[in-house]
Amino acid sequence: MDYDGTLVARGRRPTAGARAAIAEARAIGLRVILASGRIHAQLAEIARGLGGVDGLVAENGAVVEAPLGSGPRLRQAHVGRLVHERLGSARQLDVEYGLVIASVPLADRQSVRRLVAGMPVYLEENVDRAMVLPEGVTKASGVRSALRRMGLGARRFAAIGDAHNDVPMLRSAAYAGAVANAEPSARRAADYRCVQTEGRGVREFVLGPLAEGRARRTDRA
Repeated sequence: MDYDGTLVARGRRPTAGARAAIAEARAIGLRVILASGRIHAQLAEIARGLGGVDGLVAENGAVVEAPLGSGPRLRQAHVGRLVHERLGSARQLDVEYGLVIASVPLADRQSVRRLVAGMPVYLEENVDRAMVLPEGVTKASGVRSALRRMGLGARRFAAIGDAHNDVPMLRSAAYAGAVANAEPSARRAADYRCVQTEGRGVREFVLGPLAEGRARRTDRA
């Protein structure tokens, strides 16, 4: 599940409602992977505050820690190093560096696009920032990597999100949800569109279609 804008309002710390949503997912037998554009250190701290998180997909899929506590694994780290070196010379830019990705305010996206032209990267816009990501790295590829590391590579997964950078993850899921405050692209990619916003929407998704789906499979067994 996505964090900012999905599990909590953007920029918020873990809330009681967010912790309840994760506990309810665990109670019906689901494993929980937190997927976010945030850098790994931030997301790891958030996971500790939430409790019940089994794995992390940070930096929009470029950093995976699964199971939680196993340490971060970087994807396409060599590309990230090249990007960091290229942007490091542009002192006029407000660049935030992760372990792999780099991000800038949306207003600077064209400047960054010119600086990284010809490199094996793409720009992903995420609310108020543009992230420079290695080609092929998305939340979907990060989740699949996390599942493999947890020994669940053949398992289908459910996902819920709110923003354009969640769309690859939602499209890859066996069943996808979008909270009521989601962007149109995320809503279009979802199988289930929540009535509730943010954490309340996640609980609606878990206790509604996901719990009902688990119950139907149990009845057939």
